Amino acid sequence: MEFNFKSNSAYSYMRYGGYQGRYKGKEYYIVPNPEASINIRDLYDMFSKMDSILVDLLNIGRICIDSEDDQTKFTCAYFFVEQYGLLGFMVEAPINADFLLNEEVTLKESNFINKNCVMRTKEYFDLFFPFAKDTEMNYTVTNGKVEIETNSDLQRMLNRTSLSNQLIYSSFYCEKIDWIIEYAKKMYKIFKKYVDLSNNSVNNYDEYKARETISDYYFSGIPYKINMYGNTPEISWQPNSLKQAIDMAFGFMLCSEKNPLRICKHCGKVFYAKNPKAEYDSSQCRNQANVYKSRNKNKAD
Repeated sequence: MEFNFKSNSAYSYMRYGGYQGRYKGKEYYIVPNPEASINIRDLYDMFSKMDSILVDLLNIGRICIDSEDDQTKFTCAYFFVEQYGLLGFMVEAPINADFLLNEEVTLKESNFINKNCVMRTKEYFDLFFPFAKDTEMNYTVTNGKVEIETNSDLQRMLNRTSLSNQLIYSSFYCEKIDWIIEYAKKMYKIFKKYVDLSNNSVNNYDEYKARETISDYYFSGIPYKINMYGNTPEISWQPNSLKQAIDMAFGFMLCSEKNPLRICKHCGKVFYAKNPKAEYDSSQCRNQANVYKSRNKNKAD
């Protein structure tokens, strides 16, 4: 299975020029920096950067599995969001794209937001806009249509975009750092099990658990449309969030015979291997590994 996401149909995703951490009670959020929100909103083609997005996300998961320190988690989440923007959990987690039309929202079983999977819709909405006043960010439902209500000129600039974009591209939109980190950790665990199985480095019981972990990986279908370029049809994916795009790309790469993602045999970092036979993420790691092998051989002699 091939995983070429380079296409003529660029899918733009938005990130702000800066972000910051803010507490709401005991919950730590990451939110666009107000000054950066006014001055900079950058659109980029997420699929053209998917290689680095996956590598960075998996390495964040690797780091945070070994460290539960709050500062480490914030630093990792901040680094990722600065590069690629927030993940868009708000629109990705519900099973129904029109969730704001209902009094309750039902979430996917594998969501990172709420273990109960059912929430009052207004409470769910407020969860992602904890620092916004009702006059700054609210919504109404009239005749089966959702409208965002705001006194913010910056928010009004999004009025002509989709409802999903009005929500997750809002300068008031936030995500908990724990959501981002738990997602990264889950993805790394799946990838690590895949690598262990590929290397035949697990016993029978661990092999069973590894297969179970990988098989539990699930993401809902991503809508797409067919674009024509001359006489050539091409799929144009239409993910509703960065997370949905990552889930799809990760699945394609994991199932490909030419999967370029590797774990360095020396330092343990995840890296993108341009050479299919590469075992180390850098020449420095390769040289250090060779030095250790030589020393161990000399000791054995």
